[in-house]
Amino acid sequence: MKTFQLTLTAMLLVGLTTVTIAQDATTQFLRSVMQQEPQRNVLKRRMSSFFWYDEGSSLMLTSLLQEDIFREGIGVSTEQAQTIEDTRKNIGITFRDDPHSKQLQDEMVKVIHEHGNPFAENASEEAQQKFDKLYTQMFRILEEKTKNAVNENLTSDQLKNFREYQISIMSEYPFISPNMFEVFDLSDAQKKQLVAIKKAMEPEFDKLIDQYLDGHMKFSEAMDKELEGKFEGVTTSEEQQRIVDKAQDKIRKSNPEHQRAMHDVMESGKKLAENLKIKMFDVLTDEQWNRMVDLIDNPPDYAKKMIAQLREHLGVNDSKPGEWAPGPNSWRPGDPIPEGYRQQRSEGRFPRNVQSE
Repeated sequence: MKTFQLTLTAMLLVGLTTVTIAQDATTQFLRSVMQQEPQRNVLKRRMSSFFWYDEGSSLMLTSLLQEDIFREGIGVSTEQAQTIEDTRKNIGITFRDDPHSKQLQDEMVKVIHEHGNPFAENASEEAQQKFDKLYTQMFRILEEKTKNAVNENLTSDQLKNFREYQISIMSEYPFISPNMFEVFDLSDAQKKQLVAIKKAMEPEFDKLIDQYLDGHMKFSEAMDKELEGKFEGVTTSEEQQRIVDKAQDKIRKSNPEHQRAMHDVMESGKKLAENLKIKMFDVLTDEQWNRMVDLIDNPPDYAKKMIAQLREHLGVNDSKPGEWAPGPNSWRPGDPIPEGYRQQRSEGRFPRNVQSE
């Protein structure tokens, strides 16, 4: 399952070349970022904006649509998905020719010429802030263009299915987006509460990002060793990709350290999702609450298959691709909401919100 990597690639490298980046370039970039603290801090901010503050939901959706299981699950036709994919590729090709994008890129180059590498250890805070601000604007242009392509080609029901999918798997995906709850047509008062929750929980999300980056850096180091000398005499990109895929699969399945690291990331993600659920109990009305419970208690079959593929991709279980294998004592899609929470809700110990102030 390459969706997770595709999403991170699009997020991390936007504006540097194009939307689609080769695997080896991604690995090299991530490794350099994670080894330098200033760059790592920028990466953390980008990941927080992308996931926690939902500035990358359209990019995430376009990546997910490349998975047949997901595409069919939310009712998107192959023609719709192909149109969006063609548009996405065209955005990458024409991105540098867009007047606003070109201006931002020119300014980024100017910062580098005037200050050197803005993320070097001795770089000034001014240079880092200038470059990061421009980078953020570049990313938002890409997300806006992608969002337009998505909205022009998908129905409101299909977009709703995507948000409900996010809720149904929130205990399994390492990085969640609290804005998924807007699928419940939140009132203005509820939206304000959600904003406050995101701000309060952001430090917890930042810790999860650090944990992921630590594990991914060790994975990159293991990849370096595994790939040493493997590309000698290999001339085609297809064969190079086959070698990379084989190495990744080997490390995920046979490297205990990587398995441990990814397992810990998943467990931390579940704790974060658990805390978010508890806080949302104070926000949702009874009708919204019941819908959330139903999504978690009865996730669609395609969501279960996507979860199994994700866990296989991250190397955190021994199940076969496409098989869903919930572990003990965890609140996962398919597991009912713990009875304690249901009882507290029914007894009125969680205040019910109203639809308007």
